[in-house]
Amino acid sequence: MEELRAISVEQVKADLDEGKDFVLLDVRTPEEYEEGHIEGALNIPLKELAYEVENEIPNVETTIYLYCRSGVRVITAGHILYDLGYENVYNMGGILSWPYEIVRD
Repeated sequence: MEELRAISVEQVKADLDEGKDFVLLDVRTPEEYEEGHIEGALNIPLKELAYEVENEIPNVETTIYLYCRSGVRVITAGHILYDLGYENVYNMGGILSWPYEIVRD
């Protein structure tokens, strides 16, 4: 298992602003997601990730930027995605370190 590559929040923000092709994946609970998330993020809770990701992100070549609340669940999520064959997976850490605007549902 290779180590999950890190990506800075600044780079993620720049990639969002440039409209780059990637999936921003929030692995928090639906309740946490509703309290505030990054605009455009896809929410698949960690406990459902292994079963749902192939439906939501069928192409294993897709670039995925992962985040959770503090960065802990991202590590587990990265292992799950690697085990399913996803290779372009990056650890953005937690939304707590996101200094930009968030959306509340």
